[in-house]
Amino acid sequence: MNKLRVARMPYLNSDVFYRGFEGKFELRPLVPRAMAWAIENREIDAGPLPVVEWFRMERDLAPVGDFCVATGKAAISILLYCKVPAAELSGRRIAVTEHTSTSVQLLRVLLAERWNAEGVELVAPETPADALLLIGDLALKNRHGVDGFPHMYDLGAVWHEHTGLPFVFARWVARRDADASQVAELEQALGRSLADGLRNIDALAAASSVGLSPAEAAAYVRSFTYRMGPDQRSALAAFRARLEQLPEWRPASPGARAGRRG
Repeated sequence: MNKLRVARMPYLNSDVFYRGFEGKFELRPLVPRAMAWAIENREIDAGPLPVVEWFRMERDLAPVGDFCVATGKAAISILLYCKVPAAELSGRRIAVTEHTSTSVQLLRVLLAERWNAEGVELVAPETPADALLLIGDLALKNRHGVDGFPHMYDLGAVWHEHTGLPFVFARWVARRDADASQVAELEQALGRSLADGLRNIDALAAASSVGLSPAEAAAYVRSFTYRMGPDQRSALAAFRARLEQLPEWRPASPGARAGRRG
C-alpha cells in the first residue's frame, strides 16, 4: 500500500505537527492555497487545510481529530500594512499574498464590518497598492513594519477586538475516500507529534530561520492553539456566517472587488 500523502505547511506555527513523520507518510511541502488545489485534485490525501477551503469542500473532506491552527488574540504572522489608516481604504487597492485564502477572506470580513471600507480592490502582490497583506514566515520577518506603510494591523487581534473570539486559520482534514486505517494512523501521529513538539518548543524554536530569537520564536509558537474546543468552534461558525454575507470571491480572480454586499 502506498503511503498517505500529507501536506506539510511550511510555516513555523505548523512545525509542531510533523515530528517523527519522515518515513511514515509521504510529505509534500505546500503553501495553503496550493494545498487546497492539491487535495481537491487528489494530489494529496490530508493536511492542515485553510478553513475557507474546508467550508467549500466539506462534502469530500473529514476532520482529522480536533487538530487545527488557531490564535487566541494576535496572530503575529497575519499582518496588513497600510499607507493610510484602514478606515480610509475605501476605493483603494490592497496587494494580497497568493499563498493564502483564509487570511484574505478574513481581511474581506474586517474591511466590511470593522472598517466600513467599500470598493476595495484586491490585487496581485507585485501590483502597486495602498496596502499589503503578508502571512506566515514572511510576515514574521517584517513584523516591525514595511517601509512606506506606516500603519500595521494584526488581523487576528482585530478580529478578536471585533468579536471577542479566537480565530481558526486551518483545520486538519483528510479526503473521505482516503484509506481509513491510514487516516487513523495520521491522527495518532499528529497527537504524538503535537505533544512532543509542545514539550520541546525551545528546541523547535532554536531551529527556526525567520529572523526571531529563540525566545521570540518559542513565544510565537506558544501563542497558537492546536486543538479545537468550544471557543474555536464558535469562532468558526461566526466567521462562516460573516463570510456568507459577502459577495463570493475566489483568489483565482485577479482584480476582484472586495466590497460589501448590497
